Amino acid sequence: MSDLAVRFEELVAFVEATPKGDIEKTLAGQPGGVTAALDTVYEKLASTFNPAKAGGEKGTFQYEVATDEGTKEYFLHVENDTCVVGHGTEEGADVIIGIKLVDMLHLATGKLSGQKAFITGKLKLRGNAFFGMKQGEWFD
Repeated sequence: MSDLAVRFEELVAFVEATPKGDIEKTLAGQPGGVTAALDTVYEKLASTFNPAKAGGEKGTFQYEVATDEGTKEYFLHVENDTCVVGHGTEEGADVIIGIKLVDMLHLATGKLSGQKAFITGKLKLRGNAFFGMKQGEWFD
């Protein structure tokens, strides 16, 4: 099992075992803290990119994750059948996705669907909302 797979399984177990109200505080006290958890989420997401489903299209998903430490920014850039993940802001992002840390962790671990997060206002989109839906199509 790869290091990423192990880290993601540990994160899933943590999210499932920890009351929602305690997740961020508990993460902050662990090695690497909130950033390590988000790094695992976005590395895992990038690893599920399926170039066949993207069909040669390209674009950038920008994420703004609200935490007690401030906003953590990540991006996924898709081009030439590859997906690159990074910290910070990617110039000219097609869609900006705003979400709170706990909701992002629930979304990433399957405890919250993207559709429900959007409908209930837990996930907010700016920019090209139709492009934002491609995340569900391009990633397995």
